[in-house]
Amino acid sequence: MGDPSGIGPEVIVKALSREIGGVCPCVIGDAACLARAVSLFAPTLLIRPICNLADALFQPNVLNLLQAGEPVSTVPEYGKPTAEGATLALHAMAEAVKRVLSGEVDGITTAPIHKANMQAIGFPFPGHTEFFADAAGTKRFGMMMVGGGLKIMLVTIHLPLKEMIRCLNREQVLETIRLTDRSLRYDFAIPNPRIAVAALNPHGGEGGILGNEEFFEIAPAVSAAQAEGIPVEGPFPADTLFFQLKEGKFDAAVAIYHDQALIPIKLLAFGGAVNVTVGLPFVRTSVDHGTAYNIAGQGVADAGSLTAALECAAAIVENRKR
Repeated sequence: MGDPSGIGPEVIVKALSREIGGVCPCVIGDAACLARAVSLFAPTLLIRPICNLADALFQPNVLNLLQAGEPVSTVPEYGKPTAEGATLALHAMAEAVKRVLSGEVDGITTAPIHKANMQAIGFPFPGHTEFFADAAGTKRFGMMMVGGGLKIMLVTIHLPLKEMIRCLNREQVLETIRLTDRSLRYDFAIPNPRIAVAALNPHGGEGGILGNEEFFEIAPAVSAAQAEGIPVEGPFPADTLFFQLKEGKFDAAVAIYHDQALIPIKLLAFGGAVNVTVGLPFVRTSVDHGTAYNIAGQGVADAGSLTAALECAAAIVENRKR
């Protein structure tokens, strides 16, 4: 469900008001929060409470709802982060991961949470991704953004730039390349993927004049991956790499830091991109946007990213069965 004070409930009910290819969704969250969103944004949608996921009835215009935690008596106000809203989001996340690890569902698609609001209630993780990885006991995982014809994997995610540069190392880059190769083969059914790795510095460091991370950390990781048989090239200057990716020269790129990946994705697919968590034992996708408190409750939120995330999750589930 995500944070009930943000646009999560709105985009959920809007998305489920339409048929989504290959998806049989069940919403895990709070009944009152979802009922408010239905009344405001999707009045023809029928909420059908269920106690077990096996009881879900997958019909058009039906929202199967599994209550997470105790129902609230007062629904948190739209547009304002609250401890209650963060707690409701956490209950939904915990219930979802319990169900997916038990094998009751094939995958999870998440609506946005507010990271600072979550940490204010004692949530010890940077976001959804780390929470799910910890619950699954997964140490090797990553974030891939998909949209606009691009697939971009991130070496580092939510780190300040100066800390990212300090932490960057060849093993981290190598593991990200490995995760990318495996995801392209098994999640996206690309049998012979072509992977490119971005440089960190302008012009790829210009032979060390503009930085030496390429020489000491990134290029050695690429060479090590090639020795393992992974079809990867680079590092390439980032200012031209993503054009080559868009033109189809590569199936995916490995970006070194957050904005290096997110700028091209959001330029080409804003409101319709998908965040895929790679390396988990279950499928997890998410929207490409935040809680958007500034527009919550106004009826103007676009459900395109959630729809794409649901469809992407369904496709990955089918690919993993092959």
